[in-house]
Amino acid sequence: MKFYKAIRRLTIISSVLFAIPALVQAQLSLDGELRPRTEYRNGYRTVRTADMDPAFFTSQRARLTLQYKTDLYKIKVAGQDVRTWGEVAQLQDNPNVNIHEVWAQLKVTDAMDLKLGRQELIYDDHRLLGSVNWTQQARSHDALVVKVDNNNFKLDLGAAYNQEAQNVIGNTYTMNNYKVLSYLWLHKKMDAFNISVIGITDGFQVTDATNFRYTYGTHLAYNKDAFNASGSIYLQNGDDNMRTDISAWMYAVKAGYNFGSFGLTAGYDYLSGGSVNDNNPQRNVFNTLYATNHKFYGNMDYFLNVPNDTQLGGLQDIYLKATYTASEKTTLSLTYHNFALAEEVSATSSLDKGLGAEFDFNLSHSFSDDIALKMGYSLLSSTDSMERIKGVPGAESTQHWGWVMLSVTPSFIK
Repeated sequence: MKFYKAIRRLTIISSVLFAIPALVQAQLSLDGELRPRTEYRNGYRTVRTADMDPAFFTSQRARLTLQYKTDLYKIKVAGQDVRTWGEVAQLQDNPNVNIHEVWAQLKVTDAMDLKLGRQELIYDDHRLLGSVNWTQQARSHDALVVKVDNNNFKLDLGAAYNQEAQNVIGNTYTMNNYKVLSYLWLHKKMDAFNISVIGITDGFQVTDATNFRYTYGTHLAYNKDAFNASGSIYLQNGDDNMRTDISAWMYAVKAGYNFGSFGLTAGYDYLSGGSVNDNNPQRNVFNTLYATNHKFYGNMDYFLNVPNDTQLGGLQDIYLKATYTASEKTTLSLTYHNFALAEEVSATSSLDKGLGAEFDFNLSHSFSDDIALKMGYSLLSSTDSMERIKGVPGAESTQHWGWVMLSVTPSFIK
C-alpha cells in the first residue's frame, strides 16, 4: 500500500513539474467585475411633465472574464449577468446569464493575426464603432477580423454575416440588426499625430433584397505635452432599411489644455439633418451607426438615436468641459452642452432650432486598484422645440438625473 501511495505522489509531482514550462510560456488570467448602479430619473432620455413620477432603481452587471494567451494564440471568454434588482422573484428560476465575448485570436505571421468570434469592435474615439460600456450589457458583434500591426501602422479588415437560426433553406433575416457588416480601418502614428481612415458597409434585409449603406471618413488626433486636439469628418451614402439615396455627413472638432491638475476642453459636433422643405428629408440625416453616443451628446442620453431623437433634424452640440484632478484617486468634471437642431423640422416650425442646455457633473474616486466609486448629476434646461420633437406637450422646462455606481474589479488569477 505504501508503495502505491509513493508511486501516486511521484506521478502527481512529475505532472506538476512537466506542466511548469507550459505555464511559464502561457499567460492565464481570471478577472471579475461587479457593478451595481442606482439611478434617479426625473427627465432622463425625454422631457417630463409635472404629473409624471420619477423612476428610481438599481441595475447591476456581474461579469467574469477568462483570458489565456500563448505564443500562437489567445482566447477570451466573458460571461455576464445583467439585471435590475427585484426583476426576478426570489424563488423563481430564470436564466439570465449570457456571453458578452468569446473569441480566439490566432497568430498568422509576426505582423498579422486573425480574430474571430463574439467581440467588441472599438475604433478611434468610439464615434462609429464603440462598446457602449456605460450600458450594463454593453455591445458586442459576431465577427471575423484580420489585424495587421507593423510598428506604427495598423490595418483591420472586419466582416460579419448574421443569421437568426441554422436554416435548412433560405437566408431571410428579420431581426432589428444589420445582416451584413464589413469595414476597413487604417491607422498611422507619427510622433504626436495619430491619423485614421475608416470605411464601413452595413447591409439590411429588405423583403428579399439587401440594402447597403456606406460610411467613410477620417479621424485625426494630436497630443503633445499639455495640449491635445482632434477632428473627425464622415460621409454617408447608399441605402438602408428605411432610406434610399442617402447623402449625409458629420464632423466634430475639439481641443483641450491641461493647466496642471486643471483641464479645459471645448468642442463642436455637427450631424446633418433633413430640411422641412426637402421632399425626402430622411436621406440627409446622418446615422451614427454603432457608436458610444453616451460619450458625446450629453450624459442624459437625449440623442442616443440621432435620426429618431431629433425627428430627422440632425444635431448641433457646442460643449465645454472642465476637469479637476484633486489627487491620484479623485477626479471631478463639469460639462456644459448647448444642443440645437441642424435643420428645422415640421414639429418645430415657427420655433427656434435650439433644444436646450445640459450640465453634467461627475465624480470618480478610487479606493484601491480594484474598487472605485463613481457618481453624477445632470440637469437639462429644455426649450419648446425639445418638447415638440420629444412629443410631450406641457413638459417641464427643467429635467434631472442622478446616479451612483460602485465598481469592484478583482483579479482572481493573474
